[in-house]
Amino acid sequence: MKKFFLFILIIAAGGFYLWDSGPSNYETKDNVPSDNTNAKPDASNATFTFEDGLVTLAGGHKTEEGSNETDLLEETAYGDLNGDSKDDAVVLLARSGPGSGVFIYAAAYVSGPVKYKGTNALFIGDRISPTSVSINNGVATVNYLDRNPDEAFAAEPTVPTSKQFIYKDGEFVEK
Repeated sequence: MKKFFLFILIIAAGGFYLWDSGPSNYETKDNVPSDNTNAKPDASNATFTFEDGLVTLAGGHKTEEGSNETDLLEETAYGDLNGDSKDDAVVLLARSGPGSGVFIYAAAYVSGPVKYKGTNALFIGDRISPTSVSINNGVATVNYLDRNPDEAFAAEPTVPTSKQFIYKDGEFVEK
């Protein structure tokens, strides 16, 4: 009988430990906010589609073959892109390789029925200077500094520019 009570006590303690050490109230393991919080989606481990294939970030970074790198930039906006009343994220990604270019892309991290999913990444520019990202009424706006068409890439970007994007039919597209 003592063994039976000891067994029940061990099971109860183990269950309490597992319950107490589960995902926090802020985010689940899949970077999806739980239903009872106002946490923002975290795209730092998302997979995005580029013209040359899929890139899965780990902690906001990915080093690929040939020393190509992809980094999640600081500029991020939150708002509803797909009309489900859940916050989605629009992020900027920088890709660089052995050459001198730093190519900036915009992508979305959108909520689905079960978890969030990264979208296709859209090229914005080479060696531009992002200034802000916002989402209003389902439209994402990326503001950045660019160069005049006749300026070399070595010139500092000083021309204020913006592009708008929407999430339509499962794709992140320029408006």
